[in-house]
Amino acid sequence: MNISKLLKAADDAYINYRYRCEALAKEAQKYINWDDKVSCEHLPADGLCILATVPDDCNMSGMPECVCPADSFFSSVKAKETITPQEFKAISI
Repeated sequence: MNISKLLKAADDAYINYRYRCEALAKEAQKYINWDDKVSCEHLPADGLCILATVPDDCNMSGMPECVCPADSFFSSVKAKETITPQEFKAISI
């Protein structure tokens, strides 16, 4: 077993994962005009998710960061130009 090769392969895979997540976050940002720090992460139980902070003035129980499965997010915005904080919160987990 070549540990160096395994380490390099794991490192390369992580870099590729981060690159793909950044691309998804950039695409999601096109639909979110109320948060300029949208991100994408893989969550163990939920898969790839879009993370955004809902503005405090939306009166949505004070929980600012929302997590939405990426497939649900992109299905929801397919025919829209933007998504409101309320719509994002409604499809969040």
